[in-house]
Amino acid sequence: MLSRRKLLASVSAATVVGFSVDARAWVGGKKKKSGCSQLPPLDGTLVTDPATLAEYAVDAGNMVHLSPVAVLNPGSVNDIEKMICFCRTHHISVAARGQGHTTFGQSMTDGGLVIDMGGLAAVHSISEQGADVGAGIKWTALTTEALNFGLTPQVLTGYIDLSVGGTLSVGGISSTNGHGAQVDHVQALQIVSGDGKTRWCSDKKHRHLFEAALAGLGQYGIITRAIIDLVPAPQMARVYLIDHSTSAGFFADLQILLDRGELDDVYNFGFPDGQGGWVYQLTATKFYDPAAPPDDAHLLRDLSVSALDVPSQDMPYLHYVLRVNVAIDFFRGLGLWDGVQHPWFDMFLPDWSVQPFVESVMSTLTPEDVGPTGFLLLFPQKVSALSRPNLRLPKGKEWVFLFDVLTAAPTPGVDPAYEAHMLARNRTWFEQARALGGTRYPIGSLEFSKLDWILHYFERWPLLKHMKKKYDPAGILTPGPGIF
Repeated sequence: MLSRRKLLASVSAATVVGFSVDARAWVGGKKKKSGCSQLPPLDGTLVTDPATLAEYAVDAGNMVHLSPVAVLNPGSVNDIEKMICFCRTHHISVAARGQGHTTFGQSMTDGGLVIDMGGLAAVHSISEQGADVGAGIKWTALTTEALNFGLTPQVLTGYIDLSVGGTLSVGGISSTNGHGAQVDHVQALQIVSGDGKTRWCSDKKHRHLFEAALAGLGQYGIITRAIIDLVPAPQMARVYLIDHSTSAGFFADLQILLDRGELDDVYNFGFPDGQGGWVYQLTATKFYDPAAPPDDAHLLRDLSVSALDVPSQDMPYLHYVLRVNVAIDFFRGLGLWDGVQHPWFDMFLPDWSVQPFVESVMSTLTPEDVGPTGFLLLFPQKVSALSRPNLRLPKGKEWVFLFDVLTAAPTPGVDPAYEAHMLARNRTWFEQARALGGTRYPIGSLEFSKLDWILHYFERWPLLKHMKKKYDPAGILTPGPGIF
């Protein structure tokens, strides 16, 4: 049976024949109309019904509401190439969309074309040499498929029900500390740039475009296919939960574990303690095979708590990497995810200022700043493992830290006063963090000016302006972030 969206798409595709430049609207009917620029033949479908457009007029933040004039469900990369050329001719903005998991309109366009990348989800090959996949595939599906070969992506975000193209366009930060971001594990990309050309690029071919696209926020081209590193997959994960009531104890133990480098994942999960304070939960994970279980006493030696007092849980590797998926599905089932406003704050901080900034923020947090389904995260990342220039990072000596306040409103719906308050809060925190050497991780909710973007990219700004002009000469790609 056809899904509702596919049914609407098939009906709409039969009636859309072109675009009226004067009316700035798609034109329906079975024959070409006078003054109408005819739509190119497509393998997929172009959807224009109001119900579908409404689905793409909002993202996970539920604060920015911008309606496209059409949604392309591509049947091939050729469809994307054709529609970019068509939109370039008619000055129609274009935004590619994976899961719409950003929170401030990054994957949206007002009156333009949204390309739903979900149709490009093929697995072309999987081997020890890597995974060749369509950019619309979710990391959940890729990881599950790779495990059939005893392999896994080396770096996975906490929530992995996101598209490969989406996280590679932003960065892809993980709780795994020493292997960089997802963009550091890409061998090659197929990209349809804003000039309508399709190119394969890598560190050795079209390198400038390759580096610009990785964590490039969709400004220079649309990633349609990627070849990604794979490594042998562990069988099991042992998760240690080390609770601290003070930041001093937490940061001291965190630094010990980071310096030793014996664990695979080490990060903070923060949540209210129910008494007006906060739990700094140091979450540490060791991957292992059942024949050689971890030595708890050795791994947790010299910490502020005894290894005997630290609870742990063993679980299959796939269970571990799906843990956040399960939590979000639970919230969604309660009606506390979709349609809820998520004014997230996400910031990289250098090692020398992370503790004072986190302590400053935590000292002012109220229950409203987190919300009933929100939480805090702190992901340490080893500087030497981060290599992609468009992932803008602080000048940390050995470590940088992604600090997330993943705020959630208490109920679904739109509350303009709540939104304004949270955006002002985020701006205040951003200015404080930037003064301490911090840089923005652009998945969250922050009003950012052109000057902010220039300062964000700093020494790369002249090159990126050149790249934008070269690969997106009409300036139609991904207007949501407001960079150029």
